[in-house]
Amino acid sequence: MTKSPPIFKLDSREQWRPQPVETVETLAKIGGQPVDLSALPPAGGLMDFPADMKDPTDTPIVGYSRELEGGGLEWHQYWLWYLYNPKKYFVTGEHEGDWEFVQVGYARNTPVCMTNSQHHSGGARMWWDVELLDDRPVVYVALGSHANYFTPVDGIPEIGDDGDGKGAVLDAIEWRDFGPWATWPGRWGHSTGEGQSPESPGCQGDRWSAPHKYHSSAHVGMDVV
Repeated sequence: MTKSPPIFKLDSREQWRPQPVETVETLAKIGGQPVDLSALPPAGGLMDFPADMKDPTDTPIVGYSRELEGGGLEWHQYWLWYLYNPKKYFVTGEHEGDWEFVQVGYARNTPVCMTNSQHHSGGARMWWDVELLDDRPVVYVALGSHANYFTPVDGIPEIGDDGDGKGAVLDAIEWRDFGPWATWPGRWGHSTGEGQSPESPGCQGDRWSAPHKYHSSAHVGMDVV
């Protein structure tokens, strides 16, 4: 079977969409200086976005993909970058910057399982329980938080995620390779405290370096956080 990327269905109220990483060069600063992805501070730092930032509408919808092995499977990962996560629950959640991803594990050319990022955890399913459209897995993106689910969701307990899947259908994402910025030891945003901006994908532990362990730690067979 062809290794086809997922189709992402946004909520009908979603105001933020995946962006190419170079948008940070025109919007963000580090230490008061414009961000340069080719010369990020080696010691890390915080990207600072303007308080009145709006999602650019003239940019292509871009994602970043990679392949690696783990646990006897070949994993295909698909990462999306959002400039902002407005979802807030209790005293945490809202923050600048948002990296989310899904991955599919293959045994040679046969898909076996799939994992979706969901806040600090994830959801996992065997392939035969994944919704397909034209042989491509379908992912429902939660409003504001951009957590990824296998089905439409409505008021996930404690988190309150909603994702009706009736918004934009992202089935023609331009998938690019990662650059050296993927392992930069800083934060993609200026939010601290309970709602921290995300680390670079390459600094997110098992999500990046041990996909099979991340899958094993996710909640199997259901969508919870």
